[in-house]
Amino acid sequence: MKLRVSKQRISTTMLISMTDVIFLLLLFLLIGSNFVSQTGLPIRLPGSSTSVRQSYETLLITYYNDGHLYFMDKPITIQQLKDILQQKYQTPEQVVRIAVEKQVSVQKLIDLMDIVREIGYEHIFIATTVEKG
Repeated sequence: MKLRVSKQRISTTMLISMTDVIFLLLLFLLIGSNFVSQTGLPIRLPGSSTSVRQSYETLLITYYNDGHLYFMDKPITIQQLKDILQQKYQTPEQVVRIAVEKQVSVQKLIDLMDIVREIGYEHIFIATTVEKG
């Protein structure tokens, strides 16, 4: 049995599609490598068997125009607020967020901030909304 061997050239369309596939793979690898890049200096941190992750919860105080005061969505009085904040105090870096209705006077807000600051909290934020227009 005799086999015929043909010496035909490879079709150019097959070669073009192969280069497209290689180009797309190369492009994918280049773009993907940008997302993996790390910033900063490489450092080996020392280990500890008694380490504790320092993450503090944000304490939310809500004050309404009618005088109702809430701590973490629970109704409380000013005196209860002082007691609770003293119990929750760990470090000055803890965050206290105060949400106050628009109609509440600035003096009432300042009084509330003074209570929080007296206990020792330094990071006090006032919750706001973005106005359109």
